[in-house]
Amino acid sequence: MFSSLLAPHTSDLLASSCVEDELHLYLKEPVIDRRRGDPLQWWRQNEGRFKLLAKQARKFLCAPPSSVPSEHVFSEVSAIYESKRSRLTGEHAEQLCFLHHNLVLLNWDY
Repeated sequence: MFSSLLAPHTSDLLASSCVEDELHLYLKEPVIDRRRGDPLQWWRQNEGRFKLLAKQARKFLCAPPSSVPSEHVFSEVSAIYESKRSRLTGEHAEQLCFLHHNLVLLNWDY
């Protein structure tokens, strides 16, 4: 009886352990020079070693399809640069736009 109650939790713990093991191995890898190396190519070559992380890398490293019209992006940027926020630097405005579009990928509920 207890084994049936613990089974789902045990599988969650095993999956979590696998992800942690992969992450530790990945963090021990030498850093590639982004000016010369291609991250997507690296993940293709190392997908066998990092199966779980490679799936996430494909999700976050690929360019999303252009489903949002460019006018929508420009209107968002103009809203960020409205007169109330005239002291906002270009770097911070870029960060706000990035967060606005990418928090959805992380299932961030705001």
